Amino acid sequence: MSKRSDRPVIAVTGGGQGIGRGILVYFCERGYDAVVLDKNLDTAEAVAKECRELGADAIAVHCDVTDRDDVEKAYAKVDEYFGRIDVQVNNAGVFIRERIMDATPEKTDLMIDVNLKGVLNTAKAAMGIMKNQGAGVMINAHSILGFFPDHGLGVYSATKAGVAILTRVLAAECAPYGIRVNGYAPSVTDTAMVHHIIEERPEAKLNQIPMREFGKPEQIAKICWFYASELSDYTTGISIASDGGTWAVQRPFKSWEDAGLL
Repeated sequence: MSKRSDRPVIAVTGGGQGIGRGILVYFCERGYDAVVLDKNLDTAEAVAKECRELGADAIAVHCDVTDRDDVEKAYAKVDEYFGRIDVQVNNAGVFIRERIMDATPEKTDLMIDVNLKGVLNTAKAAMGIMKNQGAGVMINAHSILGFFPDHGLGVYSATKAGVAILTRVLAAECAPYGIRVNGYAPSVTDTAMVHHIIEERPEAKLNQIPMREFGKPEQIAKICWFYASELSDYTTGISIASDGGTWAVQRPFKSWEDAGLL
């Protein structure tokens, strides 16, 4: 059934879990309708149900961001149902630790296809809808590792650095159509994708973070809310880190030691 929504609509890739779910719930609590785009339709439908319980009209749509045809079909469904996208969050991503010298073609291609090409595929599809409506906000997920890479994460970091560049160029290319494009760059955020890092070496990671706490999906949702609001109506082409100050200095834990709190 087609519905032309009078409420603003947010669409999030990788929306069936983690940060994507957190963004959708935050926006639905504040009056948005939602599109949950995910390769796993079961988890997408579970999040859509959660959004509907918050009073939103929400649909789950299968979307493999690496498959251009599937992306086009997904956004055609969104356009048919809602007829608009006010906020598009290109959030889907994969995280694999693998030294460049040991990198397998399968894992390398997967990270490039999801993290970089996937953003390009869904951005182009969403732009088609936003261009017709003459307005919109696009938000791209990259990572603090796109600015400060780490051993064993060369390919992952390169894909996220690529998204940072795409964000800036998209901001310029989309501006004539009333579309603003920005990004968010998390460090360790407590989601299933990186929970093993928190469990295996929490102290080592906390020593890199001046605020000495791990990120939460709702903190990233707040950045997205800022981008979507009139508070940022003259802001485009930037990225905000949600990282507690990760690597702001070489030894952030020293501040806690000097304060007698560590």
